[in-house]
Amino acid sequence: MKKLSFILIVAMALIGAACTKSEAPSTETATRAASNQNKFEIAKVINESDIDIAIMEFVITHFPQTGILHCYQTQHYYKVKLEDRTHLEFTHSFEWVKADCEHSTIYTSVPTSIVPEQITAYVTTNFPGKTIEEIEKKSFGWEIEMKNGPEIKFDHDFNVINGGGNGGGGNGGGNSSNYPEINTFVDTYFPQVSIRKVERDGNKYEVELTDNTDIDFNLNFEWKKIDCDDSNIYGSVPTELVPAQITDYVTANFPNSHIDQIEKKYYGWDVELNNDHEIKFDSNFNVISGGGNGGGGNGGGNNSNYPEINTFVDTYFPQASIRKVERDGNKYEVELTDNTDIDFNLSFEWKKIDCDDSNIYGSVPTELVPVQITDYVTANFPGKHIDSIEKKYNGWEIELSNGLEITFDAYFNVTGFDDKK
Repeated sequence: MKKLSFILIVAMALIGAACTKSEAPSTETATRAASNQNKFEIAKVINESDIDIAIMEFVITHFPQTGILHCYQTQHYYKVKLEDRTHLEFTHSFEWVKADCEHSTIYTSVPTSIVPEQITAYVTTNFPGKTIEEIEKKSFGWEIEMKNGPEIKFDHDFNVINGGGNGGGGNGGGNSSNYPEINTFVDTYFPQVSIRKVERDGNKYEVELTDNTDIDFNLNFEWKKIDCDDSNIYGSVPTELVPAQITDYVTANFPNSHIDQIEKKYYGWDVELNNDHEIKFDSNFNVISGGGNGGGGNGGGNNSNYPEINTFVDTYFPQASIRKVERDGNKYEVELTDNTDIDFNLSFEWKKIDCDDSNIYGSVPTELVPVQITDYVTANFPGKHIDSIEKKYNGWEIELSNGLEITFDAYFNVTGFDDKK
């Protein structure tokens, strides 16, 4: 025991002596150097006799071929520079948090004795021939930097959350990421390819496959988005992942197209076809944007996913059919094949009808116009017809074929005129 104590005392004396070498900076120089490294921290030089034994033992154990050149204290850390130009950082509790050997003249990599074995194994498997130049303990886990390699971040369970291997081993070449749920998903639905990269970005995991398919998962490993647009193997999103209602709709309305991309949205679903046509569905698989307009579409028959709208059009516009239905905020906007536009609220009550551009209907069907308004127009503007009508919160607004706008209150009293033409 006495012999071990003697050896430790001699070793510490040698390290301490290193702090008195001619190359050691003066207090003023070292303080200025520390200030340059972190302009927001004021550094205090620690004399060799005041360096804590925990720091000295760490250096003796893991960097035995060099000694301490200087040590200084900042607001949060002790920063130590070794004679070989390795940089170390310790907390005020003397726990090491960073080791940087990038510029070391002796150590070509961080000693394996301070690298968690999970990280060492990952680098050996995925980046053979690469060495770790820098390692740092972070709030989220660990961060390493390799010589001529990427920077990789690990969580506390040593799952890669950024910068995982992409080729050269990587996650590519087999579904061996650190996320079993993702591996199983890819093996099941994309069996012809493997995982190239997994990165955590905020509240999601971004996965890139070797065929250039991109998949997003939430933190519960539920898929949120699949993009096969750039895939060189899969020509479309696997049908097993697409709700049957969406598949049926695309097949019926876009028979020569397939789904390149699908995404779960807060309102329902968003798909993109291989012709770049984007279609949005609500959670009940009703089309709310981008429905077919020709080539199937809603056009050529009132077969939108809204029975109330279909019935309305069949009843009042029998010579036209539905071209497009889109949801915009608190209303549905409907375009007919004759260019009539109709707005419905979310209860499917019509709010506005505009036949101004219709190539079939010369005016708003009289069945939809309150009789008081029809009588007023007939009496005061003979020969004119109503091009558009809108229900307002306090009454009605119409536009005549001559461009004159007339507003009525809820009792059909005229409250204003506006001559647009």
